[in-house]
Amino acid sequence: MSDKILSVVIPSYNSKAYLVKCLDSLVVPELMDKIDVIVVNDGSTDGSETICDEYISRYPDSFTLINKENGGHGSAINAGAAVARGRYMKALDADDWFLTESIPQYIEALEKTDADVVLTCHHTINITTGEVKNWRCFPDEFGRKYTMAEVMSDWKKFDRSLTFHGITYRTAFYKEKGVKLAENVFYEDHEYATYPCCQAESVLPLDLFVYEYRIGDVSQSVSAENQLKRIDHTKFVIVKMLKDRTQIKDEWAREYCDKKIHLLFLSFMVTSMLCDPDRKRGVARVDELMTYIVKRNRHVVDMSINHYRILKLLNAAHIGLEGYNRMLGSKLYNRVRHNKTFD
Repeated sequence: MSDKILSVVIPSYNSKAYLVKCLDSLVVPELMDKIDVIVVNDGSTDGSETICDEYISRYPDSFTLINKENGGHGSAINAGAAVARGRYMKALDADDWFLTESIPQYIEALEKTDADVVLTCHHTINITTGEVKNWRCFPDEFGRKYTMAEVMSDWKKFDRSLTFHGITYRTAFYKEKGVKLAENVFYEDHEYATYPCCQAESVLPLDLFVYEYRIGDVSQSVSAENQLKRIDHTKFVIVKMLKDRTQIKDEWAREYCDKKIHLLFLSFMVTSMLCDPDRKRGVARVDELMTYIVKRNRHVVDMSINHYRILKLLNAAHIGLEGYNRMLGSKLYNRVRHNKTFD
């Protein structure tokens, strides 16, 4: 048995409709001795775990099924990471898939590096409109290692791959850092993309599309309806990230963490102020969290305040999420957003 190079951890909850596409995308017959697929059945009730039996029978050393009680997305990743055998590990949601033709090059790159974090590109595929978007980083040089301090000094060249969908971790590094994601809560994937990176010494960007991210389904946790329904989950993760941030020492790592908190807070503000039919309640919810944040991390507030002002105006004008999305690319929006500071 060859050493495993890549572990793919798949948290799965009632994903029967999507799981075959996901698992099929990971089958590269000539490379199965290097691939470790761990499906974590998080208390599904749709029988989706039975789909794994065929793959386990065909590739018993490459596919593993873990059955557990429901504990949420983070809990499933925690369980899969604990048994990962590959030199590198990557999380893949059960309703998404890998670009199969990229796997040989992906594995080859992982075999040759010892970077703590490997960054790849991904697509978003809107299943309603069919629109496909590219999400990639633009480093000065692909295939060479950077320090995280270098990454932070050129943030805009890397930020689109510093996400759940773009990050691959060296397994020993991930385990050594004792990463444990929040359980029984949604949107903990922001933690997954934050705290390990804050402790990484090296980052390797690859000019390679690996992850295919399905969007446009109202049943997804990232849909506007579900984000509003679970707005307290987003708040929980923000508060937890603010508390955990106090343990971070390096200046670049604090800056990275602050950017990640800001992005999640922006999502919280957009959902609360533009999606809640009770407009006053939406603003009050944001104001309450803003008051909490300003006492603990002024930098996050400074990064967020211009977004807050614009969203408050949109809220008062009864402009919703669709109008906001149309506005994002406008010159006026970007001029206002960049020219003011919090006082």
